[in-house]
Amino acid sequence: MKTAHGVTRWVPMAGWLPGYRPAWFKSDVLAGLTVWALIVPESMAYANVAGVPVQYGLYSVPLAVLGYAIFGSSRQLFVGPSSTVAALSAATIAPVAVTTGANPVVLTATLALIVGGLYIVGGLFRMGFIARFFAKPVLDGFIVGLGIFIAVGQLPKLVGVEKSDGNTVRQFVSVIGDLGKWDWLTVGVGVASLAVLVFLARFAPKVPGALVVTVIAIFVTQAFDLAQHGLAIVGPVPTGFTFVPWTGVTWDAFVDMLPGALGILIVGFAEGIAIAKSYAEKYEYRIDPNQEMLAYGAASIGAGALQGYTVTGSLSKSAAADTAGGKTPMALAVVSVMVLLTILLIAGVFEHLPEATLAAIVIAAVYGMIDFRKLQRLWDARVVDFWLAAGALAGVLVLGILPGILVGVALSLALFIHRLDHPHTARLGRSAERTEFGDLDEHPQFAEVPGVLVLRFDAPLIFANADAFGDAIEDALTPVHEREGTRPSALVLDLEGCFEIDVTGVDALLRVAKRLDEKHIELHIARAKGPVRAVLEHLGALTTIGNARVHSTIASAVAAAERTTQPKLEGQS
Repeated sequence: MKTAHGVTRWVPMAGWLPGYRPAWFKSDVLAGLTVWALIVPESMAYANVAGVPVQYGLYSVPLAVLGYAIFGSSRQLFVGPSSTVAALSAATIAPVAVTTGANPVVLTATLALIVGGLYIVGGLFRMGFIARFFAKPVLDGFIVGLGIFIAVGQLPKLVGVEKSDGNTVRQFVSVIGDLGKWDWLTVGVGVASLAVLVFLARFAPKVPGALVVTVIAIFVTQAFDLAQHGLAIVGPVPTGFTFVPWTGVTWDAFVDMLPGALGILIVGFAEGIAIAKSYAEKYEYRIDPNQEMLAYGAASIGAGALQGYTVTGSLSKSAAADTAGGKTPMALAVVSVMVLLTILLIAGVFEHLPEATLAAIVIAAVYGMIDFRKLQRLWDARVVDFWLAAGALAGVLVLGILPGILVGVALSLALFIHRLDHPHTARLGRSAERTEFGDLDEHPQFAEVPGVLVLRFDAPLIFANADAFGDAIEDALTPVHEREGTRPSALVLDLEGCFEIDVTGVDALLRVAKRLDEKHIELHIARAKGPVRAVLEHLGALTTIGNARVHSTIASAVAAAERTTQPKLEGQS
């Protein structure tokens, strides 16, 4: 049993495959065919984003989806080519291709292998927490910015002009400035393709719009010989695999691609794990972030081995498979087989696919990323979060993708420090029945305890907020003094929300205790968690404060404080 459990721990497929029900097969095949209809045109379109010929988008799929099917812990997640990681891949290999002269296809495939290796190392060392390198508000802003970046990058192909240099803002201005140079046949094909995609998404969401548009565009281009009238088309697409020699990748090139590979890992994993978690919650099962890293690693290595670009979890494909009734990762195996057959038998038919149609497919696919409602929600909920999201968005549009990642990580760190430095301190009151304590802002019917100030500190007490902790205590004492004309005789400090304390935090607590003692205010501590209490005891703080003043509940702490406070109140009266 231990051996079997060990196998399923590292190879989840060994857990679900033996219990696979034949009744599920029909649903999984239907889900696989649905995703195949999406993934074929999208993978070729994203190949354009990644800066490689369209056939290498198809090559990214067969082994990648099998790798995830074997090692992934999510039963609904679909991995595959993604506009996000395709854009990150292009941004990473572009400068390396210029400096080394290496083939972009080889660099892209090598990058996928590097990303896969990093994923596996991260999974083995249980680094699934890396998805939290981007705070959610910052990730929202980054994704919106990335969607705009990708869409603007496709506009030149949509209107038939040369792509200019510079950041996203300059490229957009350049496209608009070249209005007189637009090729109106290209514009017509691109806008018509985009209109069909939007129409199908709105009124027939179950229809594979990308495949429908691809088939129509190929037919119309051939029927009216539009390529002879200046319409740019994909050109020859070989049937079967055509690999380029694995040459030209030096150690320096490897080192130059490493920062971009880390960026792809952080962004791709954050994006994919969010999708996997949403389906795990929907169907009430657990996923293992560390196992997911191993699965993404296997998928990216599979993509790179066939000279494709790196992959990640896809919301559109996962949703399509789930809507089609997919039950298990067997649907991934169906996709693998179908894409392999596409490569071996019919890839050549895509030769007449207009570049403008590919651009329209990309723009339609990333439209969902450009969701300004997320920013509006952040503005409504928390202005600080909004400005961090806006900063990440601007970082992508003005500085570029890879610098934008650094901006995003830096802003996430800034957000973390800001929240540590601005801890919430709640003033607690007691219910009329004297059995409950709660935040007075949330429970205005509760009353303050006469002569006793009860505070709850909702943050770890560490170096980053030690001074803020002392200030919060002093600020809480001041209004009590002004209102009652005297300071309280005791302070009960509820540490239930404090899950960690360091040496600086202990020193801050002792300084507070000393100031309170000078003002003849007793300090009582309630509900200190085990790890916090252990640190306090190890550093001698409990002895200084007094073990008798450390309590397991607020009620017992308040009762002890009241025994001391009552005689003082009677004396004052």
